[in-house]
Amino acid sequence: MKRITFLHIMAVVFLLGAFVSPVIYSGIKSWLTRSQYTDASPLSESEQRAAVELQNSYMNIYQKASRSVVYIRTNILVRSGGFWFDFYRERQQAGSGFIIDSKGHIVTNNHVVAGARKINVIFHDNTKRLATLVGRDEASDVALIKVDTSKGLQPAVLGDSDKVQVGQLAFALGAPFGFDRTFTVGIISAKHRRIDQSRYSRIQTDASINPGNSGGPLLNVYGEVVGINQSILAGRGGGNVGIGFAIPVNEAKTVISQLRKERRVIGKPAIGVHIALPSEVLRRELKLGKKEGVIVVEVLPDSSADKAGLKEYDFIYKVNRKQVNSSKDLIGEVQKVGVGGRLLLHLIREGKEKTLSLVVGENQAGK
Repeated sequence: MKRITFLHIMAVVFLLGAFVSPVIYSGIKSWLTRSQYTDASPLSESEQRAAVELQNSYMNIYQKASRSVVYIRTNILVRSGGFWFDFYRERQQAGSGFIIDSKGHIVTNNHVVAGARKINVIFHDNTKRLATLVGRDEASDVALIKVDTSKGLQPAVLGDSDKVQVGQLAFALGAPFGFDRTFTVGIISAKHRRIDQSRYSRIQTDASINPGNSGGPLLNVYGEVVGINQSILAGRGGGNVGIGFAIPVNEAKTVISQLRKERRVIGKPAIGVHIALPSEVLRRELKLGKKEGVIVVEVLPDSSADKAGLKEYDFIYKVNRKQVNSSKDLIGEVQKVGVGGRLLLHLIREGKEKTLSLVVGENQAGK
């Protein structure tokens, strides 16, 4: 009897040891590990509250802006050359945009919808609708499309891009690589960047922007749109390297108003001439000496240049009192003043100096 009791006691002790020892061992191991690798203290309550408030502010920005942002898919015809004849194939493009009023107007990039045969818009709740093109501006890369009026459209709040400062937080919202409702955060890296010859500047940001973000909003901490995401400086693989560009919303507002009113494709600034650097033979014939400038090869009928009286073989050496050393100088000044801007051309015609004033027109090729 005593032997059986002793065996029972030993069995109970063994079972208790089997269950309790891992717990004791785990606790000792945790204590040893913590003392070995870190002696840090957790955040204080006030620090934890600050962290949660920061996180909540990011979430609030997304909640405020996401209902206004749309995913855009377009179908365009692409011309391909065959052995005997040309043929066309349909290609899909994608981008983003944001609603600006309850009438269904949506802002996006010109390059997102240029040449589109069909424009599909996907809203935050995954409802889909066909959109029509109101107008687009090739110089600014701003476009305006429209869906049928519907209850439930949530317009975005347009901010003031003139108040944007380097170092401020910036948020991008769009559909990079087709992943719609993607939200990224960064800062304003620079302002007034010039990335092309147009008169429009760009806001630089390191908030992650990738293909498909084009046309979506760049937001401030209040959830207001301060820019329209437009392009990136891509790495070797084509992805984001921390340098993205957005159209300042204040510059876009003027274009949007014009597109609402005129409802058309606004071409890039042009004066309607073909120009080139003069050859040495032509220099001698025109008695130009060593003077730098460009020669007018052709004047297009009914163009701005034609209406201003510019002629073939006119030698342009200054524009708006700035020296012209190459075609790029003249083209740059045309782009800078934009459609409707005025140019003062200093030229030599038949050995005599002359000045002409002209109003910059539009390139009709993109219409």
